[in-house]
Amino acid sequence: MTLYCVVSAGGSPGVTTTALGLAVTWPTKVLLAECDPMGRGVLPGFMADRLSESAGPGLLGLAMATESGTRARLPLDDYVFPVPGEGAVELLHGVRDPRHGVRLGTLWGRLAEALASREGDVVADLGRIGGRDTPIDLLGAAETVVMVLKPTLRQVDAARPRIDALKDLRGGRGTIRLCLISDGPHRAVEVERVLGTPVLAELPYSPDDASVFSDGASPRRTFKTSLLLRSLRCMGRRLRATVPTASEVGGDTDGAVLSGAGAVVGGKR
Repeated sequence: MTLYCVVSAGGSPGVTTTALGLAVTWPTKVLLAECDPMGRGVLPGFMADRLSESAGPGLLGLAMATESGTRARLPLDDYVFPVPGEGAVELLHGVRDPRHGVRLGTLWGRLAEALASREGDVVADLGRIGGRDTPIDLLGAAETVVMVLKPTLRQVDAARPRIDALKDLRGGRGTIRLCLISDGPHRAVEVERVLGTPVLAELPYSPDDASVFSDGASPRRTFKTSLLLRSLRCMGRRLRATVPTASEVGGDTDGAVLSGAGAVVGGKR
């Protein structure tokens, strides 16, 4: 298993949409894990008209299974289900009520262990990081952490202390990359320079296509060949290439727009 965490510094840049888009365009078997303590987005959005049976208790049920105090192996597979119509994509859906986020603190370490022993890749949506409920164990276990943001002064300003804290937390292990949503005045090279972190990808600002992932909207006829989908496929290949043991899948032949190049994480300053 290779764990990739997708995060944001706040401001709703589209982290859940990006994580889901990565999963459904992933070239191999993948698990999308919704690990945002503030709540889920996939079931009431993308999955709203796709489920023919109960999705089960998901992440909250898994957390409750750990509250017995035993150190038995975490029954992760009992809480995961395949995403209909998306091949080898599986989902561990997140909590519905953010008040349940407080029950997840003891889960993160064991979940990181369970993911490490599972076949296939994992794309984990951690949502906004910086609060005391941030899943520190997952951030520490990830091979690559991708921060999604728009190239605006407000979001870059919010990202900077969080990236500094991420670097301290990870101690030089793994990689940290940026994903820019092209809805702002600044160029990728400027964002890289200010944040001291390479831009992995620039995704087009495409509300109509993005709403398929965020809200379960009906896709346009050109959705499968859209710039957003092509960009996500290329981003997935580049993301896998950040891990030395991951096999590189093809080159960037889709013509997608990709770049080559106060707050705290977990309450630490």
